[in-house]
Amino acid sequence: MKKFNFKKAGLILTAIIAIFTLTTCETIRGIFSEPVLTFRSVELAGISFSDIKLLAKVNVENPNSISIPFPDIDWEFFVDKNSFIKGQLGGNQQSIKARRSNIVDVLISFTYVDFFNTFASLKGREQANFAIALAAKYDFPVLGELKWNFDHEGVFPVLQMPKISAPSFKLDKLDSTKAELLFSVNVENPNQFELPLPKMAYDYSVNNNSFLKSSVDISKPLAAAAVTPVLIRLSVNYLELFQNFLALRNLNEVQSRLSLNTDFNIPAFAGEGGLNLTNITAALPLLKVPVLTFNGIRAENISLTRLDFKAMLEIENNNNFAMNVKDFNYNLMVNNSRWGDGKVANNTQIPAGRKVQIPIDISFSSLSMVAELTRIITNSSDVNFSCTGNYTLGAALPGLDDFSSPFDFAGLTKLLR
Repeated sequence: MKKFNFKKAGLILTAIIAIFTLTTCETIRGIFSEPVLTFRSVELAGISFSDIKLLAKVNVENPNSISIPFPDIDWEFFVDKNSFIKGQLGGNQQSIKARRSNIVDVLISFTYVDFFNTFASLKGREQANFAIALAAKYDFPVLGELKWNFDHEGVFPVLQMPKISAPSFKLDKLDSTKAELLFSVNVENPNQFELPLPKMAYDYSVNNNSFLKSSVDISKPLAAAAVTPVLIRLSVNYLELFQNFLALRNLNEVQSRLSLNTDFNIPAFAGEGGLNLTNITAALPLLKVPVLTFNGIRAENISLTRLDFKAMLEIENNNNFAMNVKDFNYNLMVNNSRWGDGKVANNTQIPAGRKVQIPIDISFSSLSMVAELTRIITNSSDVNFSCTGNYTLGAALPGLDDFSSPFDFAGLTKLLR
């Protein structure tokens, strides 16, 4: 019996397998074409005060008569040529239909907190350079692994800290009871996206002593690439101010300061630059109420047929600015007899820190009245008097309202000579 040759049989089997494999590969290559992959673009898909999203797009064309899966894509993101983050996109979840093209989106996102933790030196920069490296691949049976490599470079915006500028102060309104102050600042958002409402609080101090504290109401978020004016209106009540700080009563002006504390509530700047302290100094006038006094009635001219008197009123201006009498109306009664009423015609100026007399002239020519008054003057008798009216003072001080006040003096006095 002839002996079986195992060595020869093995060679024949190997040759048959090789022929079958080659035939299968050639057959597959003849009926299956490689997908065509092209890089399309990188888009800014989203940006906010907390994070940024970039979208890399790869076009995949399937020229075959059967569906194929999406490719597997490895990606790496570089900032200023330094590797920052990397990731993978699996392609088995979706398919590309026969003889169709699809865009594969590769989402790359990161927070500004992570970004600045890695690239602290880029704080303050308006933009940063980036590069994206994409490696797409298919691993088809028999055909083996197919690879495509894509690179793209560009720039992306870097989060900017808002800025506070143009602090200003205006004495908006002033009267004898209070001062209305108007402080303003501009909040600039240099970013190309909206920022959330900042938290703002102020501490208003007078002569280095805290007097008023509160928060600032900002009605809407900070618009992108825009300047938002912020107005802070304060009312300083003089009575309350003097009750808290007695030493201020003797001053005409005092230095004040508004300290504005702003928290922009941006995570990337928390702990360093997230708070912005702005000081606005201003001189606060301490308005003193003018003092009107009645200084008696003096006889200026005495004759047998005529008597001339002056009723003397005095206005004291304790302020450090001049005032003027704009209006002065009076009604003078002596011993229940009307001596006169009307208006002081002259526009009297009252210098700063000075007193000025406001005379009221009265004349009598009635013989009986002259005789009666002469007797009172000679005997130095007291008379009952009543002097009532109202007056208005003004001043060339920005924001100062006219000061108006009634007056009412009554009692006993002598007709002086």
